[in-house]
Amino acid sequence: MVPGRRGPTDADAETETDANAVDAVDGSGVATGSPAPGDAAEAARAAELADFYRLIDSAIGACGDIRRAARQVEDSLAELRDLRRPGPPPGLLGGTELRRAWAGFSAALRDVNSAVTHARAEGYRAAVDEGGVSLTELARISGHSRQQVTRLVNRGRTARAED
Repeated sequence: MVPGRRGPTDADAETETDANAVDAVDGSGVATGSPAPGDAAEAARAAELADFYRLIDSAIGACGDIRRAARQVEDSLAELRDLRRPGPPPGLLGGTELRRAWAGFSAALRDVNSAVTHARAEGYRAAVDEGGVSLTELARISGHSRQQVTRLVNRGRTARAED
């Protein structure tokens, strides 16, 4: 979870439940303490989906941040306009408050771009590595160049290796 972003999703709770329920049960109904073969694969898949959902939630949270930052810039510009309307044009457009609003807006843009890129990279990686989609086919479907798709797939693989 990215600090300042929205909380866990329902998918996170489902994944936690699935991950806690991997004990196989023997014929007597007693848990054996080891995961059943199919359950371990399902738990791994559920964990992967939860990671992907967290990336998407991070991108959604970044979009909210950018909306708030854009509102701050808009409010600062409206205030500047209203203050300067009766007189001559300002020497320094907006002063420190407007510069701070623009800096916050720029930071929010970088955050949303980063969050969307990470989510896209993981989606592309999953399509290639787990879905069997070729890089060429993914490039055609996505409208990106094959080189860009390859870079995003590799970025998704690198991010997974770091986790």
